Amino acid sequence: MNNPSTALVLLTTQRHHLESRPDERAVARLWRMRVEAARAVGQVIVHVQWDGAPGTLGETFSRGWVHHPDFRVEERDLRVRARGEDAFAGSDLDTDLRRAGVRHLELLALPGAEVLDATAESARELGYGVTVPGDLPRVPPVRTVRDQQEPGA
Repeated sequence: MNNPSTALVLLTTQRHHLESRPDERAVARLWRMRVEAARAVGQVIVHVQWDGAPGTLGETFSRGWVHHPDFRVEERDLRVRARGEDAFAGSDLDTDLRRAGVRHLELLALPGAEVLDATAESARELGYGVTVPGDLPRVPPVRTVRDQQEPGA
């Protein structure tokens, strides 16, 4: 079966998004199964790699910037580098999707990720159908070291 009119867009699969989560393994396993199922029916897989600011966990070219090891780019996949909160802004994502005949996007991201809302809004404005699966385990947001510092420290 071939379904190139739908693309699975991986929005938060860089190391810094997943490695600090207590449910990292469960999320990675669930998402990996979704990627495998999408590949099995011929869907386009899109890996969005967000450029991060210096000094952040996702700083460009840092360990946190690369994709989590459970998500490897394969030959037919699309790879997009993005900045800001919208995967379409300043990237070739729309052009690449249209060239591939994609009309519907399934956006895969951690709950509450700002990039999810911004990218979904742009996709709808560009005429794509959008689905956002909501089957992740519910865990509280992970606090970063910066969040845990004492005031004035």
